Amino acid sequence: MVQVLRGLAIIAVVMIHTTPPAEWQVWCRPFINYAVATFFFLSGYLTKTECDDWWAFCRKRVLRVLVPYVVWVMLYSLPAMLHEGVMILVKNLLKAQGCAVFYFIMAYVQFVILTPLLVRWAKSRYRWLAWLVAPASLIFKYYVWITGAEVHPYVGLVWSNSCLGWFTFYFLGLLLGNRIIERRYSMRSLALCYVVSIAIQVVEGYWILSCGDPNCGSQMRLSSILTSTIFLLMAHSMLQRQPSVPIAKQLKLLGDYSFGIYFCHIMIMWQVLGRLPYYHVVPFPITSIIVILLSLAFCYVGCKICGPRISGWLGLR
Repeated sequence: MVQVLRGLAIIAVVMIHTTPPAEWQVWCRPFINYAVATFFFLSGYLTKTECDDWWAFCRKRVLRVLVPYVVWVMLYSLPAMLHEGVMILVKNLLKAQGCAVFYFIMAYVQFVILTPLLVRWAKSRYRWLAWLVAPASLIFKYYVWITGAEVHPYVGLVWSNSCLGWFTFYFLGLLLGNRIIERRYSMRSLALCYVVSIAIQVVEGYWILSCGDPNCGSQMRLSSILTSTIFLLMAHSMLQRQPSVPIAKQLKLLGDYSFGIYFCHIMIMWQVLGRLPYYHVVPFPITSIIVILLSLAFCYVGCKICGPRISGWLGLR
Protein backbone atom coordinates (compact mmCIF):
# COMPACT_ATOMS: atom_id res chain seq x y z
CA MET A 1 0.00 0.00 0.00
CA VAL A 2 2.96 2.34 0.58
CA GLN A 3 3.94 2.03 -3.09
CA VAL A 4 0.31 2.55 -4.16
CA LEU A 5 0.28 5.85 -2.27
CA ARG A 6 3.60 6.80 -3.86
CA GLY A 7 2.04 6.04 -7.23
CA LEU A 8 -0.88 8.35 -6.47
CA ALA A 9 1.54 11.01 -5.27
CA ILE A 10 3.71 10.96 -8.41
CA ILE A 11 0.61 11.20 -10.61
CA ALA A 12 -0.36 14.30 -8.64
CA VAL A 13 3.16 15.75 -8.99
CA VAL A 14 3.05 15.44 -12.78
CA MET A 15 -0.46 16.87 -12.91
CA ILE A 16 0.65 19.84 -10.84
CA HIS A 17 3.38 20.60 -13.37
CA THR A 18 1.02 20.25 -16.33
CA THR A 19 -2.00 22.10 -14.95
CA PRO A 20 -2.69 25.31 -16.93
CA PRO A 21 -2.68 28.64 -15.05
CA ALA A 22 -5.56 30.76 -13.75
CA GLU A 23 -8.93 29.02 -13.17
CA TRP A 24 -7.51 25.59 -13.95
CA GLN A 25 -5.32 26.09 -10.89
CA VAL A 26 -8.27 27.13 -8.76
CA TRP A 27 -10.35 24.03 -9.52
CA CYS A 28 -7.77 21.31 -10.18
CA ARG A 29 -5.00 21.94 -7.71
CA PRO A 30 -7.08 21.39 -4.53
CA PHE A 31 -7.53 17.77 -5.57
CA ILE A 32 -3.85 17.09 -6.30
CA ASN A 33 -1.99 19.25 -3.77
CA TYR A 34 -1.46 16.20 -1.56
CA ALA A 35 1.43 15.25 -3.87
CA VAL A 36 4.65 16.24 -2.09
CA ALA A 37 2.96 16.08 1.31
CA THR A 38 2.41 12.35 0.76
CA PHE A 39 6.09 11.71 0.04
CA PHE A 40 7.15 13.51 3.23
CA PHE A 41 4.44 11.74 5.23
CA LEU A 42 5.57 8.31 4.03
CA SER A 43 9.18 9.18 4.82
CA GLY A 44 8.19 9.93 8.40
CA TYR A 45 5.83 6.96 8.55
CA LEU A 46 8.62 4.53 7.60
CA THR A 47 11.10 6.05 10.08
CA LYS A 48 11.48 4.15 13.35
CA THR A 49 11.95 6.14 16.53
CA GLU A 50 14.19 3.45 18.01
CA CYS A 51 17.67 3.68 16.51
CA ASP A 52 21.05 2.69 17.95
CA ASP A 53 23.12 4.66 15.44
CA TRP A 54 21.58 7.92 14.22
CA TRP A 55 24.78 8.81 12.40
CA ALA A 56 24.53 5.69 10.23
CA PHE A 57 20.81 6.40 9.71
CA CYS A 58 21.52 9.93 8.46
CA ARG A 59 24.47 8.89 6.30
CA LYS A 60 22.51 6.14 4.56
CA ARG A 61 19.43 8.22 3.82
CA VAL A 62 21.29 11.38 2.81
CA LEU A 63 23.60 9.54 0.41
CA ARG A 64 20.61 7.74 -1.08
CA VAL A 65 19.19 11.06 -2.32
CA LEU A 66 22.25 13.30 -2.67
CA VAL A 67 24.04 11.18 -5.27
CA PRO A 68 21.02 11.16 -7.66
CA TYR A 69 20.53 14.85 -6.83
CA VAL A 70 24.04 15.68 -8.05
CA VAL A 71 23.52 13.58 -11.21
CA TRP A 72 20.24 15.26 -12.11
CA VAL A 73 21.39 18.79 -11.28
CA MET A 74 24.28 18.18 -13.70
CA LEU A 75 21.89 16.98 -16.40
CA TYR A 76 19.55 19.93 -15.99
CA SER A 77 22.46 22.38 -15.79
CA LEU A 78 24.27 21.07 -18.87
CA PRO A 79 22.74 23.53 -21.41
CA ALA A 80 23.57 26.49 -19.16
CA MET A 81 27.07 25.14 -18.46
CA LEU A 82 27.86 25.20 -22.19
CA HIS A 83 27.27 28.96 -22.19
CA GLU A 84 28.14 30.08 -18.65
CA GLY A 85 30.74 27.58 -17.50
CA VAL A 86 30.97 25.14 -14.64
CA MET A 87 30.16 27.73 -11.96
CA ILE A 88 26.49 27.56 -12.89
CA LEU A 89 26.57 23.91 -11.85
CA VAL A 90 28.09 24.81 -8.48
CA LYS A 91 25.45 27.50 -8.01
CA ASN A 92 22.60 25.16 -8.89
CA LEU A 93 23.92 22.44 -6.57
CA LEU A 94 24.20 24.79 -3.62
CA LYS A 95 20.89 26.57 -4.24
CA ALA A 96 18.85 23.56 -5.46
CA GLN A 97 18.21 25.35 -8.74
CA GLY A 98 18.10 24.28 -12.36
CA CYS A 99 14.72 22.58 -12.02
CA ALA A 100 11.65 23.22 -9.89
CA VAL A 101 11.71 19.79 -8.22
CA PHE A 102 15.08 20.02 -6.49
CA TYR A 103 13.75 21.79 -3.38
CA PHE A 104 12.31 18.43 -2.29
CA ILE A 105 15.78 16.92 -1.84
CA MET A 106 16.97 19.83 0.28
CA ALA A 107 13.87 19.67 2.49
CA TYR A 108 14.14 15.89 2.79
CA VAL A 109 17.80 16.07 3.85
CA GLN A 110 16.83 18.60 6.52
CA PHE A 111 14.19 16.22 7.86
CA VAL A 112 16.68 13.34 7.94
CA ILE A 113 19.24 15.39 9.86
CA LEU A 114 16.59 16.66 12.27
CA THR A 115 15.02 13.23 12.85
CA PRO A 116 16.82 12.49 16.18
CA LEU A 117 15.53 15.79 17.57
CA LEU A 118 12.07 15.26 16.09
CA VAL A 119 11.87 11.84 17.72
CA ARG A 120 12.53 13.40 21.13
CA TRP A 121 9.99 16.13 20.39
CA ALA A 122 7.41 13.55 19.28
CA LYS A 123 7.73 11.73 22.60
CA SER A 124 7.54 14.86 24.73
CA ARG A 125 4.43 16.46 26.18
CA TYR A 126 5.10 19.55 24.04
CA ARG A 127 4.63 17.80 20.71
CA TRP A 128 1.45 19.80 20.08
CA LEU A 129 3.69 22.81 19.41
CA ALA A 130 4.93 21.06 16.26
CA TRP A 131 1.58 21.70 14.57
CA LEU A 132 2.33 25.43 14.67
CA VAL A 133 5.58 25.23 12.68
CA ALA A 134 4.20 24.97 9.13
CA PRO A 135 1.32 27.47 9.62
CA ALA A 136 3.72 29.99 11.18
CA SER A 137 6.12 29.72 8.24
CA LEU A 138 3.26 30.19 5.75
CA ILE A 139 1.85 33.16 7.65
CA PHE A 140 5.27 34.76 7.18
CA LYS A 141 4.99 34.03 3.43
CA TYR A 142 1.49 35.55 3.33
CA TYR A 143 2.76 38.65 5.15
CA VAL A 144 5.57 39.18 2.65
CA TRP A 145 3.24 38.63 -0.31
CA ILE A 146 0.42 40.89 0.94
CA THR A 147 2.59 43.75 2.19
CA GLY A 148 5.17 43.55 -0.57
CA ALA A 149 7.90 43.64 2.05
CA GLU A 150 11.42 43.10 0.75
CA VAL A 151 13.16 40.00 1.99
CA HIS A 152 16.91 39.59 1.97
CA PRO A 153 17.90 37.31 -0.94
CA TYR A 154 19.52 34.80 1.43
CA VAL A 155 16.39 34.68 3.59
CA GLY A 156 14.29 34.02 0.49
CA LEU A 157 16.68 31.31 -0.66
CA VAL A 158 16.66 29.55 2.72
CA TRP A 159 12.88 29.74 2.94
CA SER A 160 12.32 28.36 -0.57
CA ASN A 161 14.39 25.27 0.26
CA SER A 162 13.29 24.96 3.87
CA CYS A 163 11.47 21.99 5.36
CA LEU A 164 9.33 24.25 7.59
CA GLY A 165 6.34 24.48 5.24
CA TRP A 166 6.26 20.66 5.00
CA PHE A 167 6.86 20.06 8.69
CA THR A 168 3.31 18.92 9.50
CA PHE A 169 3.45 15.98 7.09
CA TYR A 170 6.78 14.43 8.12
CA PHE A 171 5.97 14.84 11.81
CA LEU A 172 2.49 13.37 11.34
CA GLY A 173 4.00 10.35 9.59
CA LEU A 174 6.52 9.92 12.40
CA LEU A 175 3.75 9.96 15.02
CA LEU A 176 1.35 7.63 13.22
CA GLY A 177 3.99 5.24 11.91
CA ASN A 178 5.35 4.67 15.40
CA ARG A 179 1.93 4.63 17.08
CA ILE A 180 2.85 7.58 19.28
CA ILE A 181 -0.65 8.83 18.61
CA GLU A 182 -3.54 6.53 17.77
CA ARG A 183 -6.28 6.82 15.19
CA ARG A 184 -9.34 8.53 16.71
CA TYR A 185 -11.37 9.53 13.71
CA SER A 186 -13.90 7.97 11.37
CA MET A 187 -13.64 7.91 7.60
CA ARG A 188 -17.07 9.57 7.34
CA SER A 189 -15.90 12.52 9.44
CA LEU A 190 -12.68 12.80 7.43
CA ALA A 191 -14.58 12.72 4.13
CA LEU A 192 -16.83 15.56 5.27
CA CYS A 193 -13.84 17.61 6.45
CA TYR A 194 -12.07 16.87 3.18
CA VAL A 195 -14.97 18.29 1.11
CA VAL A 196 -15.10 21.41 3.28
CA SER A 197 -11.32 21.90 2.99
CA ILE A 198 -11.51 21.58 -0.81
CA ALA A 199 -14.11 24.34 -0.85
CA ILE A 200 -11.83 26.52 1.29
CA GLN A 201 -8.97 25.92 -1.16
CA VAL A 202 -11.16 26.99 -4.08
CA VAL A 203 -12.16 30.20 -2.28
CA GLU A 204 -8.55 30.95 -1.41
CA GLY A 205 -7.52 30.18 -4.98
CA TYR A 206 -9.97 32.72 -6.36
CA TRP A 207 -8.75 35.28 -3.85
CA ILE A 208 -5.13 34.79 -4.90
CA LEU A 209 -6.15 34.88 -8.57
CA SER A 210 -8.03 38.15 -8.00
CA CYS A 211 -4.79 39.58 -6.58
CA GLY A 212 -3.12 38.95 -9.95
CA ASP A 213 -1.32 35.65 -9.42
CA PRO A 214 -2.27 33.13 -12.16
CA ASN A 215 -0.29 30.40 -10.34
CA CYS A 216 -2.87 30.46 -7.56
CA GLY A 217 -2.96 26.78 -6.65
CA SER A 218 0.29 26.41 -4.74
CA GLN A 219 0.78 23.54 -2.28
CA MET A 220 2.23 26.07 0.14
CA ARG A 221 -1.06 27.54 1.39
CA LEU A 222 -2.79 27.20 4.73
CA SER A 223 -5.87 25.68 3.12
CA SER A 224 -3.70 23.22 1.21
CA ILE A 225 -2.00 22.08 4.43
CA LEU A 226 -5.44 21.42 5.88
CA THR A 227 -6.62 19.39 2.87
CA SER A 228 -3.37 17.42 2.62
CA THR A 229 -3.44 16.58 6.33
CA ILE A 230 -6.98 15.22 6.02
CA PHE A 231 -5.98 13.26 2.91
CA LEU A 232 -3.06 11.72 4.79
CA LEU A 233 -5.26 10.73 7.70
CA MET A 234 -7.45 8.89 5.20
CA ALA A 235 -4.32 7.38 3.64
CA HIS A 236 -3.28 6.18 7.09
CA SER A 237 -6.55 4.26 7.30
CA MET A 238 -5.65 2.60 4.00
CA LEU A 239 -2.21 1.69 5.34
CA GLN A 240 -3.77 0.06 8.39
CA ARG A 241 -6.49 -1.85 6.58
CA GLN A 242 -4.55 -2.66 3.39
CA PRO A 243 -7.73 -2.60 1.24
CA SER A 244 -7.75 -4.03 -2.29
CA VAL A 245 -7.53 -1.30 -4.92
CA PRO A 246 -8.71 -2.14 -8.46
CA ILE A 247 -5.72 -0.46 -10.11
CA ALA A 248 -3.25 -1.27 -7.34
CA LYS A 249 -0.83 -3.08 -9.65
CA GLN A 250 -0.49 -0.07 -11.98
CA LEU A 251 -0.19 2.36 -9.08
CA LYS A 252 2.42 0.16 -7.42
CA LEU A 253 4.46 0.17 -10.64
CA LEU A 254 4.36 3.97 -10.66
CA GLY A 255 5.27 3.97 -6.97
CA ASP A 256 8.27 1.72 -7.62
CA TYR A 257 9.63 4.24 -10.15
CA SER A 258 8.29 7.40 -8.47
CA PHE A 259 11.76 8.69 -7.51
CA GLY A 260 12.98 8.50 -11.10
CA ILE A 261 9.75 9.95 -12.50
CA TYR A 262 10.05 12.83 -10.05
CA PHE A 263 13.51 13.67 -11.39
CA CYS A 264 13.00 13.09 -15.11
CA HIS A 265 9.47 14.26 -15.93
CA ILE A 266 10.36 17.94 -16.20
CA MET A 267 13.22 17.16 -18.58
CA ILE A 268 10.89 15.06 -20.72
CA MET A 269 8.46 17.98 -20.80
CA TRP A 270 11.22 20.45 -21.74
CA GLN A 271 13.53 18.52 -24.02
CA VAL A 272 11.21 15.98 -25.66
CA LEU A 273 7.57 17.01 -25.68
CA GLY A 274 8.32 20.73 -25.76
CA ARG A 275 10.13 20.28 -29.08
CA LEU A 276 7.20 18.58 -30.80
CA PRO A 277 5.38 20.97 -33.18
CA TYR A 278 1.80 20.37 -31.99
CA TYR A 279 2.29 19.34 -28.40
CA HIS A 280 1.25 22.78 -27.11
CA VAL A 281 -2.31 22.23 -28.38
CA VAL A 282 -2.75 18.92 -26.53
CA PRO A 283 -5.34 19.53 -23.79
CA PHE A 284 -4.94 18.94 -20.09
CA PRO A 285 -5.07 16.29 -18.56
CA ILE A 286 -4.00 14.29 -21.64
CA THR A 287 -0.67 16.07 -21.30
CA SER A 288 -0.33 14.63 -17.80
CA ILE A 289 -0.98 11.10 -19.04
CA ILE A 290 1.60 11.45 -21.81
CA VAL A 291 4.25 12.78 -19.43
CA ILE A 292 3.59 10.03 -16.87
CA LEU A 293 3.79 7.23 -19.44
CA LEU A 294 6.95 8.56 -21.10
CA SER A 295 8.63 9.16 -17.74
CA LEU A 296 7.73 5.66 -16.56
CA ALA A 297 9.04 4.15 -19.80
CA PHE A 298 12.31 6.10 -19.48
CA CYS A 299 12.86 4.91 -15.89
CA TYR A 300 11.84 1.33 -16.63
CA VAL A 301 14.15 0.98 -19.63
CA GLY A 302 16.94 2.78 -17.79
CA CYS A 303 16.71 0.34 -14.87
CA LYS A 304 16.78 -2.65 -17.22
CA ILE A 305 19.91 -1.32 -18.94
CA CYS A 306 21.80 -0.15 -15.86
CA GLY A 307 20.79 -2.83 -13.38
CA PRO A 308 19.42 -2.31 -9.86
CA ARG A 309 22.58 -0.97 -8.19
CA ILE A 310 23.55 1.67 -10.77
CA SER A 311 19.95 2.67 -11.46
CA GLY A 312 19.52 3.23 -7.73
CA TRP A 313 22.48 5.62 -7.60
CA LEU A 314 21.20 7.34 -10.72
CA GLY A 315 17.83 7.88 -9.03
CA LEU A 316 15.84 5.99 -11.63
CA ARG A 317 13.84 4.23 -8.89
